[in-house]
Amino acid sequence: MSMLRNPFVFSSLRKRIMVYLTIGFVGSAVLMASVSYNAIYTMQRDKIKTSMAFDLDQQTSKLNQMYTNLLQVTQQMTPEGTVGNLMDAYILTKDTYSQRILSRDIAYNIGLITFSNPAMELVMYYDPASGETPYSNLPLRGDFELHDLPSVADTGELSYQSPHRSLCRFSDDLVISVTREVEFSDGTQLIVYVEAKSDSAITMNTPSDNVMMPYTLAFTDTKGFITYSSNRDAIADGQHLVMSGQSGEMEGYIWNRMTGDYGYGISLLLPVSYYNHELYTWKNHMYWILAVALLMMFLFTLLLRRLINRPFRLIEKEMRTFGKGNMSSSHYHTGIDEFDRIFDQFNVMKRQIQQLIIDVEKKEKRRHQLEIEKLAYQINPHFLMNTLNSVRWLAAMHKQPDIEKFVSSMIFLLSYNLGKSEETSTFRSEIAVMRTYLELQQMRHDFTVSLDIADGPYLDYPVARFILQPIVENAVCHGLDDNGKLEISISLEETTQMVRIMISDDGKGLSHETLAMLQRDTPDQQQTGWGIGLRYVRSMLESFYGYKAGMNIESTPNQGTTVTLTLPIRQHRKETAI
Repeated sequence: MSMLRNPFVFSSLRKRIMVYLTIGFVGSAVLMASVSYNAIYTMQRDKIKTSMAFDLDQQTSKLNQMYTNLLQVTQQMTPEGTVGNLMDAYILTKDTYSQRILSRDIAYNIGLITFSNPAMELVMYYDPASGETPYSNLPLRGDFELHDLPSVADTGELSYQSPHRSLCRFSDDLVISVTREVEFSDGTQLIVYVEAKSDSAITMNTPSDNVMMPYTLAFTDTKGFITYSSNRDAIADGQHLVMSGQSGEMEGYIWNRMTGDYGYGISLLLPVSYYNHELYTWKNHMYWILAVALLMMFLFTLLLRRLINRPFRLIEKEMRTFGKGNMSSSHYHTGIDEFDRIFDQFNVMKRQIQQLIIDVEKKEKRRHQLEIEKLAYQINPHFLMNTLNSVRWLAAMHKQPDIEKFVSSMIFLLSYNLGKSEETSTFRSEIAVMRTYLELQQMRHDFTVSLDIADGPYLDYPVARFILQPIVENAVCHGLDDNGKLEISISLEETTQMVRIMISDDGKGLSHETLAMLQRDTPDQQQTGWGIGLRYVRSMLESFYGYKAGMNIESTPNQGTTVTLTLPIRQHRKETAI
């Protein structure tokens, strides 16, 4: 009570809303339960009796119709009927062939008669004198006795049986039947037996299952004795029921009774302990209503929490992710204008910071490009000096021969080396430049070259510019001795789609200190010769491929050096018309 008098005892808005919703919904549910209790309690008394009477009337009408259909079939099997006339001729004839023809006609006509009644099962003539069946449309059980069938009404030659097991050998269906005594022209007396499948017990269980009440269906004969009971534990066969009127109560059961058109009685019984089952069901429903009310209260609380508490949590989450470096814009629509404006302003701030980062990255990239250009300017004069020195030695040794060829090759190399960086380089063009350079160097130095280049479409794919010649130049100028050997292999690995380039020499190799210095990514004042060329190649690979390409250097003093490049395949970019 003190909590109700002082609602501000809860500082949390969510808790206050939950308390108010709980009081409102629980109070409404209790009021609804108290008002509806009297109405339900008053109505449920007559509801079950009315339902029992209605269901019993429906079942009685159905049984009357089934007995009428069976009676009509038996009339057709008397000597005056179609089937009976054929049976009379069948009994009188002694010719086997004629008997077969008549038997077929009997079966055909019985099929026509019973066609309109799909529930019809067994139809037969029975001779009580001999115990034989002159005709039966289905095989019979070996232990059947017609006089043991549960008769509910007798009218002279006719007898009506309550539900019992079918006399057909291959059926365990519950059936009702009619027997009729007939006499043919030669004095032969037979009994006509006709049965039809009955779903009386199943039909009566249907409403029972719906309201969860254990009904018991009972057939009684004209003297009040039970001939069939759907629940033999409650009402046993043969028990005598004394009932007056159409409904009442006896021995712990509430019953409702009707009499069929043919004199049989049909009763529906319900235990008194289940009579108030409707009230109990209603109480259970009220419990469910209270549960649903609490659930609705919980859902409304979640809704209000989503409207108010969730946006605050989203703002907190965005701040945490922003603090971890996530700059991507997040679009939230909370349905509340104030919170949506906060998220929009937060995204504007993110975009401004992202633009600042992009500007810094552009500046860094430009600085890196300048560093590459600086390295290129260092390599180009170095290469030019070596080439001009070769020209000098060639002129001194040979006077004039081969100078034209040498100078032409040098012009090609200088043209490619000093070409624009925007021009597309391919593996084929890089290999051509490398071949030209090796031809020039072989004019000066005495070494052999072994080229193993696998042919394929990959040779025309784009590649980083001017990456093979610096490595080959290092091998020739700093690695090979006279009579040395340079091995170059280029191939495509189909599984990984990587081009593998190996450049090996058998020269003097590199020391561990020199090799460690060449592996560094940072510039070093001592990196001359090998260092400048390899650092340029490494920078070009990083600029062109990112971190997807690889360069590995293996060297052993006095045994040679091997440089391995692994380059990913890059397709040609399609030109877009403007």
